Amino acid sequence: MAYELSVFLENKIAHFEKITALLKASSINIRSLTLTGMNHGWGILNILVDQPEKAYQVLTDKGHAATLQELIALEMKDETGGLDELLVKISRSGIHVENAYTRLIAESKLAILLIEVPDVLEAKRRLEINHVSILDDKIVYGK
Repeated sequence: MAYELSVFLENKIAHFEKITALLKASSINIRSLTLTGMNHGWGILNILVDQPEKAYQVLTDKGHAATLQELIALEMKDETGGLDELLVKISRSGIHVENAYTRLIAESKLAILLIEVPDVLEAKRRLEINHVSILDDKIVYGK
């Protein structure tokens, strides 16, 4: 199963770079990320890395507020309408998406939609019933 690492980050020069430097020093590869600014100078950095548990340990050991969140990774067509087609299947499965982003693996031309949902187990069950395949984490992390 895929995991996203979320880091509470102060919006100041070099704070983002401190996170990437720690990951680099620990040989952790960032596969995808989103950075969301919030009010009062703070934000959330959501990152997909190839070693999420190790990344979590590295960052929390250095005093960074971080969490691991299980995600569902779904393959989508890398063409016009590919995302829409997959979202229709997700909606028909009755799944509410709280957060989402994509990852493209150029070597294999694989497009991935990563979704955060309120109940991962129930969402997996519904996706399986509706014949929507969930990707293995090794594919997601590019291992």
